[in-house]
Amino acid sequence: MTYVVARSPGAEGPDERFYPRDSVLLLDELATNVPGRLHEGLGWTVPKLAEAIRELAKRWQTNPSGVADDAIFVATGHAAGSIAAEFSREGVHWQPARKGSRLAGWQRMRRMLEAAGKPDLPGLYVSRACTYWWETVPVLPRDPRRAEDVDSRAPDHAADATRYALLEERALQSMELLW
Repeated sequence: MTYVVARSPGAEGPDERFYPRDSVLLLDELATNVPGRLHEGLGWTVPKLAEAIRELAKRWQTNPSGVADDAIFVATGHAAGSIAAEFSREGVHWQPARKGSRLAGWQRMRRMLEAAGKPDLPGLYVSRACTYWWETVPVLPRDPRRAEDVDSRAPDHAADATRYALLEERALQSMELLW
């Protein structure tokens, strides 16, 4: 999952609605799952995925960069090094997400979703263009052994990406330029 994420400076957004300062907006997404199969990827190579990410960034007039799960930074032992290094050679630049506690991330997401629509609190707003998000996040089951957590066997990719964005100030700083 790749998202175009913006933080509101306390102004009208691209849709001419007012968003309180520090609200986080998921504006667009690149979902690479097989249609109708939320857990099955398309099997794209890094060059193909990087091209799609560059196109998404170009549409939003932003740089193809952001934060990603730390798993892509592990050197895999082949010539490309890590997946992040391969993306970098394709013009897409990732930094490791400061993931912190999963539970803290879910709590922040819940608080910001609850605050959405309140004029004086930053909220989390998700565009209708983020269809994979809408198909998965609202119906994620809880972990049967840890009720405060999400069941990671479910399609939690969009939720994880959102959690990373909410906890990652570096990614949000650069996105204020969309305003």
